[in-house]
Amino acid sequence: MKLLIQIFLTSLIIVKIVLGSIFLYEIRFTSLFTGTIAIASEPPKNPEVAAEPARRSEASARAGVKKTINSSFLRKKAELKEKEKYLEKRKIQLVALQEEINNKIAALTRLRNEIRAEMAVKKTGEDRKLKHLIKIYSAMKPQKAASLIEKLDLKLVIELFSRMKGDIVGDILSFVDIEKAAKISEGLLKK
Repeated sequence: MKLLIQIFLTSLIIVKIVLGSIFLYEIRFTSLFTGTIAIASEPPKNPEVAAEPARRSEASARAGVKKTINSSFLRKKAELKEKEKYLEKRKIQLVALQEEINNKIAALTRLRNEIRAEMAVKKTGEDRKLKHLIKIYSAMKPQKAASLIEKLDLKLVIELFSRMKGDIVGDILSFVDIEKAAKISEGLLKK
């Protein structure tokens, strides 16, 4: 939005410079031709009669300059109005686009919050189930727990053991197959 305003102001300054330059050019140009008197001309017998054509040519030159300046000014004014209309249309489009983006951001934020809430509920449920399993395996005799642990997925076993007390884990691991116990130990070390 600020960029559009800066562009608009810059174009106004450029137009002002151009119009000023045209005006100065026209004044200098006409003063060169209207203010001079031919050297070889005879002195006028009647000063009022001799001054009349000079006044007419000066007046017509001024009228021409005014006409040129007015037409340039009107043309530039029309161009500025056209640019203003274009900028206004662009402004309306940008505002609509900004509103659309804000609506999408709001929708995405709501969706993200819903997903986080669902994930929190799911994690809470999984944590409850995991705590329940920990109680079950902690209450079991180490030999029975070890036979069940050997049949479980390695990731689940590592998660269970990482939350259990160390002495209970040690009792259970003593009855687990040596290779599986080594993998479980490595997993616990990485966790």
